[in-house]
Amino acid sequence: MSKILWKKACQLNSSLLTIKRLFKKSPSYVQILSEGLTNYCYKVVFSNGNKYVWRFKIPAVKKAFLISQFQEFQVLSFIQSTLIAPKPIIVNSQGILVDWIEGDSLRVIKTSFNSVLKIIVKIHELNIDNIHIPRFNFIEKVDHYWSQIRNELKTHKYQKLYNHWRNIPNLPSINNTLCHFDLTTYNMVNTILGNKVIDWEYATISDPRLDLALSINAANEEVFKSVSYYCKLRKIVKTNDWIAGVLLWKPRAIMMVMLWYLLNYQIWNNLKHLSEAEKLKDYLIDYY
Repeated sequence: MSKILWKKACQLNSSLLTIKRLFKKSPSYVQILSEGLTNYCYKVVFSNGNKYVWRFKIPAVKKAFLISQFQEFQVLSFIQSTLIAPKPIIVNSQGILVDWIEGDSLRVIKTSFNSVLKIIVKIHELNIDNIHIPRFNFIEKVDHYWSQIRNELKTHKYQKLYNHWRNIPNLPSINNTLCHFDLTTYNMVNTILGNKVIDWEYATISDPRLDLALSINAANEEVFKSVSYYCKLRKIVKTNDWIAGVLLWKPRAIMMVMLWYLLNYQIWNNLKHLSEAEKLKDYLIDYY
């Protein structure tokens, strides 16, 4: 990551000026972080060694994915005592500032998927009585994604898959939990205090079986083995019911992510995103 001196960085991106007043001294420099697909951000570094992450708002991204940085700030504030996420510093109309987490990405050290499942369990077991954010609505979300996609990208096959899977599976009711909705090794950091989770912009209150399906799909892991381990950690007796539930959410989760990649391609014109959407489309076509 190349360094950009603070004054030059503010000229390149004026949103950085909105955090300047928080500190007595200006930062020394920033570094562009380009890992995320929808959360372009800066690492902000001070001469005393303090480091933060500034994720600035991109209107097209906010509109396409209905991302609320104010909701993310609320979630991070709510879970701050758990020490599994970065400390939120400020949120405003220009973006969100959080502490930098020092450590190694789990995708680099190639840990087992069980490490991801252990963190998912911690998140799902949090008491959500005092967090007041909207509950996730699957149909509303995929309908919004679809409405944002240009007509020339809405091929017959994409349309067919969207129509087929835009429904909620008929499952036994369980308690909703806090869900990260993008929990993969890409968004986990190994620190001296244990594994921590970053990039909470999609976090919401929802069915934990959908959250599990999203993470299992992203990691290309086996549902039976992963859900069995998850249930063991949570001391859930009806493991088969949970496996069935995740299996029913699985194609719906894939369809939602497929539309997400199409939208990313539409915004950034990156063929890699279109390729990912095509792979998921082909998988779903074979699925049923």
